[in-house]
Amino acid sequence: MKKGILLLQMGGPCCINNIENFLFNLFNDPFIIQLPFFLKPFQKNLAQFIASKRAPSVAINYEQIGGRSPILYETQLQAKTLEEKLNEDFKNSQDEYQCFIAMRYSYPFLDDSFKDIEAANLDSLTVVPLYPQYSTATSGSSIWEVEEKIKATNYKVPTNYIESWEENPFFLELIKNRILDELDKFEGKIKLLFSAHGLPEKYIKKGDPYQKQIISCCQKIMDKIDDKTKERLQWLITYQSRVGPVKWLEPNTEDVLKELGREGEKNVLIVPISFVGDHIETLHELGIEYKEVAQELGIENYHITKLPKADPLLVKALASCVEPDL
Repeated sequence: MKKGILLLQMGGPCCINNIENFLFNLFNDPFIIQLPFFLKPFQKNLAQFIASKRAPSVAINYEQIGGRSPILYETQLQAKTLEEKLNEDFKNSQDEYQCFIAMRYSYPFLDDSFKDIEAANLDSLTVVPLYPQYSTATSGSSIWEVEEKIKATNYKVPTNYIESWEENPFFLELIKNRILDELDKFEGKIKLLFSAHGLPEKYIKKGDPYQKQIISCCQKIMDKIDDKTKERLQWLITYQSRVGPVKWLEPNTEDVLKELGREGEKNVLIVPISFVGDHIETLHELGIEYKEVAQELGIENYHITKLPKADPLLVKALASCVEPDL
């Protein structure tokens, strides 16, 4: 059987000139900007307005991290490594695996990738959003787009959707290892902040499981750390990247850093818990903006755990989503 895997990611601008278009696509998504029904006809105009206003300041941030997002390259590497692993693990079977990627807000869009999927003559397709925890704003939006594309093209291949995988044992082990890898950089006790991408509270009130999955995921990671090591770690969950006037999940990562600085805390370890590759949110927001905030307030040792990227344990996690018997 020829089995396809479609990895979904949000995407990112490939260059400075692409930033406004990327932002427009982001804010034009009704899963991201949830307008009242009487304003929905104006979403496109609102998205264009926000994108044009934000693009100049966002461009400055991207210039500081190399002028583009690394997310396309990292996703391509994850897909290539996953495809190689599955074909190696099942080389004695009749199965053949082929990985595809699609970005929600930048190239390659689903329309581009789906042409390749249709041409591949697959016997099955497994769709895996590269967001460990489910939210309607991320996994939900991406899966909805795939479902709509399948309906529009009358695609008949059996399709399986992996909505979330935040408790996958390989993923939990990987994040635990990332934490342990950083501990030699500190002396004494450490404030450990699991920093998740923020979400407006209204999503949670409507039943979005994102916050519950973040909490469960972080607790299970800490449960895997031995008691002696845990004595050094005082951990909590924070949320970053809030924008706009609506109320977002709290506590905010930057606000917590400011509070820790005022309290005289010297050691802070940030664990980006809702990302599997570098974004502007990890490279600039955590790596530059928040680091400057921490240092200005006297936090001498501020470190960030490495992102999963194409680590073998992440690839195992994704592979076991596709083939649970692995």
